Amino acid sequence: MTISAEICRDAEATRAHAAHSLARLKPGTIIRLHGPLGAGKSEWVRGLAAALGIPGQVPSPTFTLCQPLRGGRLPLDHWDLYRLEQARDWDSLGWPGCLVTSGLVAVEWPDRFPGKWPDTVVDLVIVPQPDGTRQIRWLPAA
Repeated sequence: MTISAEICRDAEATRAHAAHSLARLKPGTIIRLHGPLGAGKSEWVRGLAAALGIPGQVPSPTFTLCQPLRGGRLPLDHWDLYRLEQARDWDSLGWPGCLVTSGLVAVEWPDRFPGKWPDTVVDLVIVPQPDGTRQIRWLPAA
């Protein structure tokens, strides 16, 4: 994936960025979403879900850990790791083996996982700007 950066002025532009990004993402890709609280990570996933044709509301998985989203061209699993810290939490999930999918996986707070990620990851960084916009950029593959 090539490195790109875009300034998104509002939530609608953030969702549009995700929709445009869908063409770059292959089935099986794990998107690690980086950014502070309130940066727009879940909003970006909502745009991805809409681009996939997934019907209905897309809630944040903050309290459910994983929100499986179905009914579109590809399945989408939306993870939020913010509340996971203990090694036993990871063991009970079978992490990261549970990420193997024929669809797409979006993971908020990926830095919470201390282990090795599968080779199918890409990194997206969302940085709120002082003027209220968001800078969204893809990081180069490691």
